[in-house]
Amino acid sequence: MVYAFALPTTSHLCFQTSLSSTTHPSLPQAASTARHALRTALKTHKRLPRAQQEAHLTNILTTLTDYLPYLSAISNGLSGKTTETSEEIEITLHSELEPEWRATLTSPTLTLKASPTTRIRGRGLDYEIAFVLTTLSYVLNNLAQNTVIRTLYAATTPTPEQRTVAITTATKHLLHASAVHTLLATSPSFAHVSRTVVSASPAAVPDLDPASQAALASLALAEATLLAVVKDDSYVAACIQARNPNDKEWMVRAPEIPKVRAHLFARLCIRAAEYAEQAEAGLGTVRAQGRVGIEEDLIKYVHVLSRVARARACRFFGVDAELAGKIGEGIAWLRAAKGTLGVRGAMGEKENGSKSRGFSRLKQGWMDRREERRMEKDAGSRDQMEKGELGPGDNAGREEEGRVIEMLETKWVRMNDTINTQLIPPSTDLITNLPSGRDIHSPPAPYRLPSLDEEQLMRMRAPPAEDEFGAGSDLDESDEEPTIARDTASTVPERTDSAYY
Repeated sequence: MVYAFALPTTSHLCFQTSLSSTTHPSLPQAASTARHALRTALKTHKRLPRAQQEAHLTNILTTLTDYLPYLSAISNGLSGKTTETSEEIEITLHSELEPEWRATLTSPTLTLKASPTTRIRGRGLDYEIAFVLTTLSYVLNNLAQNTVIRTLYAATTPTPEQRTVAITTATKHLLHASAVHTLLATSPSFAHVSRTVVSASPAAVPDLDPASQAALASLALAEATLLAVVKDDSYVAACIQARNPNDKEWMVRAPEIPKVRAHLFARLCIRAAEYAEQAEAGLGTVRAQGRVGIEEDLIKYVHVLSRVARARACRFFGVDAELAGKIGEGIAWLRAAKGTLGVRGAMGEKENGSKSRGFSRLKQGWMDRREERRMEKDAGSRDQMEKGELGPGDNAGREEEGRVIEMLETKWVRMNDTINTQLIPPSTDLITNLPSGRDIHSPPAPYRLPSLDEEQLMRMRAPPAEDEFGAGSDLDESDEEPTIARDTASTVPERTDSAYY
């Protein structure tokens, strides 16, 4: 339910060669030192095994939060603004900064033949700030994803309190990421930063396009809204517990399914679907603008997430109907949910209340088993976990939601066939009458760049020490990431780290 972003890498950048400060002479060198720490952390993260990358995310987050105040101070100095402590910083620009970053969400066409490790060189401090903020948002998203998966799919079934703490933490990360994307999408300083590529080609960088950033902000809100539902969704918790090979509680008692605020949860899921659809539309717009576009994995993930959210809304409407004694309507809602998920045979089987017989029933059972095997295969490729280990399936939650719907449909159909015997209305009529969504999180205010405190600014007034990170001093000979040439057409890289949906 949270997308796994690949983190970018960057090349060496020395602030001392491009700018100087008469009021704070040590500021350019201190900024270069902080950037070197960030660059090293990103390169280390890329080379770590996947199992070790999770623990390393906090290190990257620390280097990002240490580096951003220096960028804020330099930006204030270049624009003539005072800091939050009302201190003036005078910056003299000798030459334009040209930072280089690898755009991980940019997908080239087949005709571009770009290297998967190519970096894109941009011009100006805003280009640097935009990529650093984008990296910050990716780190926050990945922290949220790791927190949810590590807790919900742990070897020991988490308690409700542990689920609440984990999902609350992940939600804070997502709302923080949404605020960062909102700043990049709405601030005039970053309006044209995606087109400041040093190249003869007018092609932009879709990663930094305001429409992309607005879409990613909506995506984070969609994921945060769904997490608010997952926190109290006992059906998903019971399904995960039933799949856990290490859980022995079933020997004592069956998982408890308390009554839920089904109608409220359904409205929240609809709102999450609306956010996801906004994100999909925004990413699709960017994708159609030029020769390059957004990575296909992200497009697919957002599309699947919107379908999962609507299917979950249908499932909760079904739960609401079943609690009211309308089990036939509840079954119809479940089949509407299966149709939304794209599960075969979802809305045609038993729509009129009659049982399938003969070859049709055999064929439907075969198709259902094939769909289940396909979903299990996708889950296996997602995590590459050891045999028998509990895995989260796909990040968008399609597999887990399909399991829950199948579990409820089997139970309710058996009850309806033996006890209630209610007619099952057509599912299509229910889909067309879905209500509007409801927000649970207020859209976060745009993110504000952190500032250097008074003590740090005082230290910047001292003359710089011996330069340890001058031009070329931190270049890594093993770093095989070529840069786009100044006089060649702008090309952008394919993502090498696969994101799972």
